Amino acid sequence: MRRSFQIVMTLSFVTYIGGFFALQLITKDKTFSELENRTLATKPKFTTQKFFDGTYGREVETYIADQFPVRDEFIAIKSNTERLLQKKENNGVYIGKDDYFLQKFETPDLELMKKNIDYINKFGENFNLYFMLAPTATKVYEDKLPNYATPYDEKFFIDTVVNGLNDKIHKVDVLDKLEAHEAEDLYYKTDHHWSTLGAYYGYTAFCEAYGIEPLPMEDFDRVIGSDAFYGSLFSKGNFTFARPDTVELFVPKDPEKLEVFYMADNKTTDTVYEMEQLEKKDKYTVFLGGNHPIITIKSDVNNGKKLAVIKDSYANAMIPFLTEQFEEIHVLDLRFLNMPIGTYMRENGIEDALMLYNVQNFAVVNQLSLLGK
Repeated sequence: MRRSFQIVMTLSFVTYIGGFFALQLITKDKTFSELENRTLATKPKFTTQKFFDGTYGREVETYIADQFPVRDEFIAIKSNTERLLQKKENNGVYIGKDDYFLQKFETPDLELMKKNIDYINKFGENFNLYFMLAPTATKVYEDKLPNYATPYDEKFFIDTVVNGLNDKIHKVDVLDKLEAHEAEDLYYKTDHHWSTLGAYYGYTAFCEAYGIEPLPMEDFDRVIGSDAFYGSLFSKGNFTFARPDTVELFVPKDPEKLEVFYMADNKTTDTVYEMEQLEKKDKYTVFLGGNHPIITIKSDVNNGKKLAVIKDSYANAMIPFLTEQFEEIHVLDLRFLNMPIGTYMRENGIEDALMLYNVQNFAVVNQLSLLGK
């Protein structure tokens, strides 16, 4: 009887595995996972070299894992099981209070930080530089972290960087501004970016440092772009139980006429909001269509003011506010460039620059050597 049981279990297991294998063979491969917001592995090509050096085997293993039938359903089951077990962290993302997901800030590379401070100081010797390190929700909403969570202190890191900058650089204190409004919805709950409202307060902090009057909130119509946004932290942690965020757009009641040029795509539009992006998963890309090497924005404000914004994606939600007060804005994303930034600014007659990164991204950025060229 025991032998019969073993045979039945073996046959059941083989049938189970064989069924999934057969299903995988007849199912069309997916190229992108909306749930995880990433490209999936496709069927690897066999070569003798790849077979003998082990590369082919690893590629097959990744392919099978990525193309496993009903993969999203299994991810959902895993996510909900971990929630029932009261797990509070997954893949570097904390499950916080009030439906917030919060990035874990790992101990930064202090040698990299020192090098980047040096690059910034040298750049600030030649240009009128405003420097802003935006905190993430992990700092501003510390009270929403799980009880045991111990991320690296973002404020300490910001203070360390700012204290290393020379006196010629204008330091924009956005943390105090955000903490003064922490009762408001300054960050998305499922995404690592600040919300449009949070970006507005970042804009006011910059205007105060620059010496111009920010447009009051009542000069904008606050329009709901989408109420079904599941962001990067949702994807990173596979939190299928998450509630969606709302993406809000601040539309000027008396807008300036714009000419927005995407250099890499050779495309010109008349808006900083790419509304078709709201139909995609990453709805944050409604702001400037996501990240691009160089974007130039010209408005009919006709005041002669030019500004270079050296940035990560946090700036994307803030730049639309700046179009009301600068005749030209040059958006430079060093992650996609290999050119001397100083040369670019001189060739385009730009003296003022805003460097805007979120603190966790700045801690790992390794492209700032371009500032020194």
